[in-house]
Amino acid sequence: MTRETAKGELARTVSALPNLRHVDLPDGFFTDDASCIPLRQELQSRCPDIRKMMYRSGSEDALELLVHRHWQQLEYLELSNLAIEPATLRIVLGSLPSVTELVLIGLEWMDDTIFHVAPNGTLPEFPAVQSLTLEDCPNVTAAGLATYLESPYCREMLYSLTLKQTGVSVPDMHTFLFEASSLHHLAVIATVSKSITLQTQELPPLTSISLKTLNFEIDSSEDVHGLQKPAESYYAYLATSLHANALPALTTVYVRDQAFTDLLLLPPLPTLPGGSPKNGSPNSRMSHMANGHTSVRGVFGPTMTNNSTFNQTLEVFSKGIDELEWVMTQITPPSSTGRRGSAVGGRPISMMSASRGLGPQWAQGGFGGEARKSVIVGNGFGGFLAVPQEEVPRPRTSDGGSRFGSVGSADHSEASGGGWFKPPPSIGSLTGEGSKSHKRKSSRHDLFR
Repeated sequence: MTRETAKGELARTVSALPNLRHVDLPDGFFTDDASCIPLRQELQSRCPDIRKMMYRSGSEDALELLVHRHWQQLEYLELSNLAIEPATLRIVLGSLPSVTELVLIGLEWMDDTIFHVAPNGTLPEFPAVQSLTLEDCPNVTAAGLATYLESPYCREMLYSLTLKQTGVSVPDMHTFLFEASSLHHLAVIATVSKSITLQTQELPPLTSISLKTLNFEIDSSEDVHGLQKPAESYYAYLATSLHANALPALTTVYVRDQAFTDLLLLPPLPTLPGGSPKNGSPNSRMSHMANGHTSVRGVFGPTMTNNSTFNQTLEVFSKGIDELEWVMTQITPPSSTGRRGSAVGGRPISMMSASRGLGPQWAQGGFGGEARKSVIVGNGFGGFLAVPQEEVPRPRTSDGGSRFGSVGSADHSEASGGGWFKPPPSIGSLTGEGSKSHKRKSSRHDLFR
């Protein structure tokens, strides 16, 4: 309330702070509201060391004032829904030598030409930044980013790239991803209405030797009705890229598909000389192994050799449309020596897959805490085993004992009051035999016998 109502006092305050770097400004300042003009004048003349600034619709004239070399130390610049000439944008960006994080939102007029080198050097080049975010820029495509990354300086500088609802399609990302040799974080957020099932047969895998964190958040459009959603083909394409070892440095991936982890649990199906996988069509793969049942999901993806396999430790954070928290599954492949994978904690309590829920004993901090965690390790035979976190406490019984004991133990106590799970009923209770006076307490070893 003080920020929005005491604009005059704020202007007098910043005039006495020549070393100010960050300040919480009224919303009208970013849209060039007339009530904020004195505050802008004081900030430009008295505070040259400002590091972060935003310009929104209506502040086009204020943005052009930056060519007069105000705020030369700006590091973060966000431009949202502005109506300016592309040449003006290049001139403004060229006058800010210290910008390392650039956010462009809602610039529908901007296309791939913004990255082109002007003839005879009449315009400054698009700046090399460490972090670039493009959101709601439908006319910027993969070809434009490929042009941007042709500059060695831009390739070495770009550390983080975020693409949200842009014209950069996933099937075209392979054209520039490998060229981004210093890229550590990539976020691709899109809503798709068309499957890429037919394209994946010919597409090269997503390839990067530097990428460590990937936000691959693809959702299907609500207008699409059918048994198979278009987004499934995108996740199958990502899975085949991982199986092809095309992303060797990747350690963390975020997806909006609860069943994505299942695509990584088994090695890719071997292919016949004709390119079709054995025991299945080229457009299908076995991916769901929960509770001993299998189902066909997604596409098989690009043709790969029998030696292609998923062989890196990876943390997969998945979240469905209706989920409020991320489910983290750590996948550890079998050791290179041929020995089967192992994990501390004993036999898993549940063999349910992460996409169907692993129960509260797999939760980190309970249902309302951090991302639920599970660990998947190789079993030495091409498959994987899931084990729960060792340090998570187990539900307690009324007599103070653990309802299921330690992880992998075989003892339990009779159910009484509260708790998440109830022990299985005794044979007598199922057949109707016995009464209250003759009910025998069940064995403490019945649960896992």
